[in-house]
Amino acid sequence: MLLTKPAAITCALITTLALSGCASLNGDSDAAPASADALLPSYYWTLEEAEDQHGNRNQDLFGGDAEPLQLRFDNNMINVSGACNRLSGSYSIKGDDLVAGNLMQTMMACEEPFMLREGSIKTYLETPLEMALEAHPHSPRLTLSSDEAGKLVLQGKATPQTRYGSEGKTLFMEVQAQTVACPHLLIPDHQCMRVRELTYDAQGLKTSDSEWTLLYQGIEGFDHQPGTRNILRLQRFVVANPRADEPGIAYVLDTVIESVRVME
Repeated sequence: MLLTKPAAITCALITTLALSGCASLNGDSDAAPASADALLPSYYWTLEEAEDQHGNRNQDLFGGDAEPLQLRFDNNMINVSGACNRLSGSYSIKGDDLVAGNLMQTMMACEEPFMLREGSIKTYLETPLEMALEAHPHSPRLTLSSDEAGKLVLQGKATPQTRYGSEGKTLFMEVQAQTVACPHLLIPDHQCMRVRELTYDAQGLKTSDSEWTLLYQGIEGFDHQPGTRNILRLQRFVVANPRADEPGIAYVLDTVIESVRVME
């Protein structure tokens, strides 16, 4: 349930970055329209279509058995996941163009399909890309194109910060290897994760942990595997006006810090 609407725009088609004149989603006609600087970081952008400079589908960007390429814009940085290595670098908006700075990357070697993904997306991002936004409150589309590289079409999915209307609070949580039965009024034979919150100092050393407790809800982005103990970095969000059968807090996975297989 999402009651906080993202800061996006409702114009049917935006062919440049001049977003003025579009109404905000909250229905307040006096509110300032969202800018591209605000819109891009509000979504995860997943690659749907790609063409090379000749108009042919660029299959190199879709090879391999993995999640599609995804672009994330955050704190004036562009981050690319779904290739062999994670890529990141600064970016700026100049007129109608998205201009990426020098991309840094990890140095992991991968199977050829993922190496091709990496090389191909870098080719696109190494040249200024004209931006076009097809705005929709729940599923906007972003097109990036240039004569030299070709065209990318990406689908937007609202970030947790956009959906819940806040930055959230960072916390660390340990999850035991096995779930346990826990009573639930609506779900027979319900299983809960046993969890406790951890705290660390500035040097990354654990300073304290809380009592073990049962977590009656799931963690968005985390798939608990029986027999594996995990330490997670999470974002905790307050859910505005939850339904009677829904929690008032949402947990979203940021990073798996530690994952250990526990022997029976």
